[in-house]
Amino acid sequence: MATSPEVSQDLCLERTRSLAGRMLEGGAACTLVAWRIGSQYDFVAHGLTAQGDIVVAVRPDEDCMLSTLPAGVGTVVRMDLVRHSHDVMLSVIAASAHLLGELVLLPNAAVARLLAEDQLPERIAELARISGTRVGLVVTDRILVHDHGGVTPIPWEDLADARAEGTKAWCDDFEAHDVVASWGCPALRQVCRAVIEGRIPGQASLRPSAPGLCGHVLDKVFCIDVDRSGITLMHVGEHETATVFAGFEAPPSTLSALTAQVARLVDDSGPVHPQRCI
Repeated sequence: MATSPEVSQDLCLERTRSLAGRMLEGGAACTLVAWRIGSQYDFVAHGLTAQGDIVVAVRPDEDCMLSTLPAGVGTVVRMDLVRHSHDVMLSVIAASAHLLGELVLLPNAAVARLLAEDQLPERIAELARISGTRVGLVVTDRILVHDHGGVTPIPWEDLADARAEGTKAWCDDFEAHDVVASWGCPALRQVCRAVIEGRIPGQASLRPSAPGLCGHVLDKVFCIDVDRSGITLMHVGEHETATVFAGFEAPPSTLSALTAQVARLVDDSGPVHPQRCI
């Protein structure tokens, strides 16, 4: 992995914390494994309460141990979160997060109180009103984030601090993706080169391209993720694939501000030389 000299470790950690927060708030697919009671759930609604606690909603089968587990009794679980890119042309895992924790199912009265106080995420609240749904809190002390920059352990306290500073979704993921993708391959390819060569702040990881790549992805640049700290791009070459994080000068809070930050990256990366994107 190459890191341009201008990028600070604080920026990289900020990106990872923000990514973890977005995944925990619902921006990822969730799987829950309660191995001590022999239960696994591949499609779990999850999010954070207004107080910042991890909350999940499941609808276990009647013969499942989780359907009869008493409220207030904890069981050890592994929670896996997988976030995919929003590019329809290429299916890529943008990041994943993993944690071990204790799931404590809530009594009906506690769920009703959280609903009345509007403490639950929208999807959790919808499911909580359906008979047979069990709502619980997951308590953990850290989360492991695995992205294209490597694996980063983040203490739960650090995530709570980051959330207090504002990591909530500030725009629609698909709209943010479209803002970045609208610049086209030549401009985004130049941003990738500028990060790799250390001309703009960021990180780059290079690896051999997979054999047998389809022609429609060769020499294309895909937007893998958009964060308030920067954008993650993937340039697929015939022999080498570069995954690049380019950091913003200032965190955007609107789509127009995002457009301005991406424009600054393109301008700072140097002259754009048009090339046909296959």
